[in-house]
Amino acid sequence: RGGDNNTALQIWKNSGVWRDYVEGTVPLPFSKLLETHFGTNDDSVLNKYLSNDHYSSSKVSTQQDRIIMDKVYEESVLDDLFPHYDFYNTKGIDSEILKNLKGGLATKGKMLQRFVFPIYNEHFQIIGFSGRDMTDKKDAKWKHIGKKSKWIYPYYVPNHNKSLIEECISKEKSVIIVESIGDLLNLHQNGFKNVLVSFGLDISPSLLCHLISLDVEKIIISFNNDSDKSVNRGARASVKNYLKLLNHFDFNQLYVCLPTKTDFGEMGSDDFVSWSKKCECNFTERASSILSFAKKMRDDKDLPKSLIKNIKILESHVR
Repeated sequence: RGGDNNTALQIWKNSGVWRDYVEGTVPLPFSKLLETHFGTNDDSVLNKYLSNDHYSSSKVSTQQDRIIMDKVYEESVLDDLFPHYDFYNTKGIDSEILKNLKGGLATKGKMLQRFVFPIYNEHFQIIGFSGRDMTDKKDAKWKHIGKKSKWIYPYYVPNHNKSLIEECISKEKSVIIVESIGDLLNLHQNGFKNVLVSFGLDISPSLLCHLISLDVEKIIISFNNDSDKSVNRGARASVKNYLKLLNHFDFNQLYVCLPTKTDFGEMGSDDFVSWSKKCECNFTERASSILSFAKKMRDDKDLPKSLIKNIKILESHVR
């Protein structure tokens, strides 16, 4: 499907329902995944893999409604993380930033040989982990434990029983949304602490609700800038999320400001100065660029119908 990240496909094992976060698809039945993979809708081919009624195309989900509680981990699990920061130090990230995020190297368990960042909820409880492969030999660069669709990271990472990120966002009256923890680290290194991570190319309902609860004047969507690819997926996803947020925020609050390089990890200090200035561009210039990109996506049939109507909203303001 043309994506760089081969781990961005999620399949729910209880139902076979799947979603491609690179393409931004809606949840689809397992049979559609098989059709895409084999390039055919021939039943003689597909039925071999649909013998279990659990994955039939007529059943999107068989899971009964139930309350699923997040697993909570004891703070003591962090004692198993080794304070080995060389990997990120060589990339220009100060050890203090990694310590503030309570990160460390896992020497055992499911996150073996990964630099692990604990994920906290609003009660300052650990509800998950995100780990970056230190060997560059594993199939997945990042591995997540927990329900990342519920994560508001690193908003609740505690520092002396309070959230420093919450204070930064409140002070700046703005928030920057990025794809990964790697992007966040480089922004922190360059003085931008008012950052939240989407863990992919889609702003989850949980993150959206959290943004609505914040008293901010500016929301900056800064996904990766895949300008060297035939399809700039980061730019397309940024515009999609911009149009989605238009349902809940005034257009004056919303910005799309991609990194000046492919991602924030490739940017130097001068690049961050340029990027910061770009984030301050006036509304007409900013909205005109987004409108033009959105119209092209509409013409390419790369926008859900639910978002196409928001193009008209933006168009009325640009005029």
